[in-house]
Amino acid sequence: MTAALQPDRWIEALDTMARHTGASHGQLIGIGGVRDVMFNLATNFEPSAFAKFVQVGGGSPDTNFRIAASQRHIARGLYDPILHEHHYDEVIPDLSSRQYVDWCEEIDVPFGCQTNLVIDGFGLVGFATLRKRKEGRTTARQRGIFSRAAEAARRAVRLQERLEGEQARLLAGAYDAIGICAFILDARGRVLAHTNRAADLLSAGDVRLSGSMLDADARPMPLRKAIDALVANGGLPNIRVRIELPSERPPLLVEGFRLPAESWSFGRLPHAVLIVNAPRRDRAGVGQMLALLYGLTAAEADIAMRLFDGKSRSQIAAERGVVAETLRGQIKRIHAKCAVDGEAALMRLLAAFFI
Repeated sequence: MTAALQPDRWIEALDTMARHTGASHGQLIGIGGVRDVMFNLATNFEPSAFAKFVQVGGGSPDTNFRIAASQRHIARGLYDPILHEHHYDEVIPDLSSRQYVDWCEEIDVPFGCQTNLVIDGFGLVGFATLRKRKEGRTTARQRGIFSRAAEAARRAVRLQERLEGEQARLLAGAYDAIGICAFILDARGRVLAHTNRAADLLSAGDVRLSGSMLDADARPMPLRKAIDALVANGGLPNIRVRIELPSERPPLLVEGFRLPAESWSFGRLPHAVLIVNAPRRDRAGVGQMLALLYGLTAAEADIAMRLFDGKSRSQIAAERGVVAETLRGQIKRIHAKCAVDGEAALMRLLAAFFI
């Protein structure tokens, strides 16, 4: 239960559980469904030990006897039994590949026991011991200790997930207190919470909420696409789009920012925030966004911004110290990367950034 309040202590808790059951390794794993953050926390392993896990199909019930045994019981309506070597023996002959079995022998974890702590719309959180061959198969007594530990672990996981879920509402409340229009997003881009001013946008239809996903017609890309770029692994740290409104109302500027990642989370923490403001002429960071979105080099982004400023090609060539032919080739590459057919189309694309 301490780990739920201090998540960096999960390793300590898992190690204690493993030692009391005579195992070398304790494990907490989140898999399947739409769980926001897949995680696999296992004690007393070198970081490189799981490098081959994906290669051998470790996440598939077709190769992983631990997952296969769990799914077989879930199909029977048994969601949280204590599974162990006897159940593994039953499913191993039906696996499509022995790669995971061989990998377990390679890292010396052929034995152990497991149970499911949580099965919900986000996926599954599993709890397990992983045992070396010399430690032998689990005994009935060891499984009894494991079962009692699992009861406490289940309460701890549910508490931590509940606490993480409250963070979005607290953050939205803080934005409300200072009058900011904001949407709080999870790691898949779904809305966790929003401010009262954001609710007004939804009521007016300026931004659409389908299920828990936001969208709006925006430039230089739809809001949904921009959010996807923001929350993707290795995606953009910041996005900016412009929403044109009807009836001569001023446009909206939507800026998205990724929030600092916590070192250990079950995936319910806020991942990003969208701030909605009136437009402003802000050019900081535009070059970086052009590079990330369209693959422009620093030189090409600089040229594009000079063109948007209305400078002639001769001015730009002189300012950059290049000949006209070199500049012509650079502009041609800019058009190709941005998928536009001329400078007029390029100006329309850039206008969405210079707001």
